[in-house]
Amino acid sequence: MDDIGDTRAGPRRYRLDARRFRGPLHAPARNDHEQHESDDLAALVELARSLVAEGFTAWIYERSRSAVPWPEAWDLRLVTQLDPDRARD
Repeated sequence: MDDIGDTRAGPRRYRLDARRFRGPLHAPARNDHEQHESDDLAALVELARSLVAEGFTAWIYERSRSAVPWPEAWDLRLVTQLDPDRARD
C-alpha cells in the first residue's frame, strides 16, 4: 500500500516509544530507550504493559503520512500513554 496521501484506508501502523530514566539529567544512573512498530495495536499495548512493569514510561502513536509539507515525513498521533506511577493505582 502506498501511504502517501493516507486516507486511513487499509492497515494502520503504530509506533511504541518507551523510556526508563533515573537520576539527574547531567549524569543519569539509567537512561534506557526502546522502540517498536507494528500494525497490531493490541500487541503493542501488551508489550507496553510489560515495559511499564519494568519501570518504563511508554507512548503509543498512530503513524500516518501527510502530503503537506513533506510527503516523506511521518505524522505521529498519540494513542495512549502508560507509566509506572499510574500502573500502581
